[in-house]
Amino acid sequence: MKSRHISYASIIGLIAWGCAAFGQSTQPADALPKIPVPSGPFGIGRVGYDWVDPSRPDQYSSDPKARRELMVYFWYPTSQKPEDAKGAYLPGAQRMETLPEIQNLVSREFGRNWAAIISGAIFSHALERAPILRTARRLPVVIFSHGLGGTGFNYTCLIEDLVSRGYVVASIEHTYTALAVWFPDGRVAPRHIETPPTGLSSEERFKWTMARNTEVISEGAADVGFVLDHIREANGNAKQFLLAGRLDLNRVAVMGHSAGAEFAARACQLDRRINACVDLDGGMPPVAALPEFPDGATQKQPLLFLEAYHPESKIAGTPAELAAFFKKKDEQLQALRPGSYAVVLKSEGIAHPSFDDMPLLFAGRDGFPETSVDLHNLDLIERCVREFLGKDLKQEKAPLLDGGDAGIPEATVKRYGR
Repeated sequence: MKSRHISYASIIGLIAWGCAAFGQSTQPADALPKIPVPSGPFGIGRVGYDWVDPSRPDQYSSDPKARRELMVYFWYPTSQKPEDAKGAYLPGAQRMETLPEIQNLVSREFGRNWAAIISGAIFSHALERAPILRTARRLPVVIFSHGLGGTGFNYTCLIEDLVSRGYVVASIEHTYTALAVWFPDGRVAPRHIETPPTGLSSEERFKWTMARNTEVISEGAADVGFVLDHIREANGNAKQFLLAGRLDLNRVAVMGHSAGAEFAARACQLDRRINACVDLDGGMPPVAALPEFPDGATQKQPLLFLEAYHPESKIAGTPAELAAFFKKKDEQLQALRPGSYAVVLKSEGIAHPSFDDMPLLFAGRDGFPETSVDLHNLDLIERCVREFLGKDLKQEKAPLLDGGDAGIPEATVKRYGR
């Protein structure tokens, strides 16, 4: 089963977020989990593309000529919303089942749900290559990055919620960072795990992990930049791109969870074409909340820094290290662009995995809360994300974030920017 501690810190080896203590479950042992039907007015379409970046080598391929290759899945609104819409939860699952090494990875990840994912009993609401919604105005775009060792499909609830409300979500499968990436020709690339050399002192090990940290963030941010470049090219090519002409590339946000949040934040430091950034529980205590690089680049867009509440007792680090971290975090947030927010959600059962589907898929088992708790936490997260993106990409009001009547007692909201 997937670890409940897939935080960015698991890349750099500094911390693992503590998981809340959950009560005894009354969930039936044989209950089949379901992805909730998204509440927005639109249906869900999906199409995947295999894109190659000729400017970057594939550093883990045995072929010296191989280039960086990604699967990018576009989730987009459709005019029809069939009540019985069913799509694959994990495209390529049947192929993954035939490859012993990959089958071992994914079956551990999804546990007793794996057979239901292969059969389609656990499903998304995405219809492959359905006609895109036709509106007078082009559609805003959100580029999404998953967490370390996960997959964009783990965030089906969050993605479908946005799409059902008129956004196009381009979800990147970050090759070698993802658990396993299936390509249409049948290849499957597993996650690459790198461990520090033996015999290092604690100081040397820290330096190694920090250097690795920089490499991983840089690669992930480069993936985001490449995908944005390629979308801009494809948007004018109706023969090769199903969504050509329908995307508004003057309204682009990036969003990520955990490690993916750092990819998104670094991409925003480097690319002014991005209009807004959503960081989902991506802090890196006891080092920093946002990535820092030698070039000194800082966030150029409004940021939603959305966190689950983590007690200090569950965060690794000495009192002095944590004091320095919180000081650094405040400095970084104070330096953000106007229209930025830091939101902490303190609700029953909320934890680092609450931003993805896994608590729902394992509801009432393996230490996860019950379904009602998981759905409530997803609703809180989705409301915050919708308000922020609605304000920045659609010029909508944000009563929750701006302190109106729609405030949520479980959310602590601080506004930043100068």
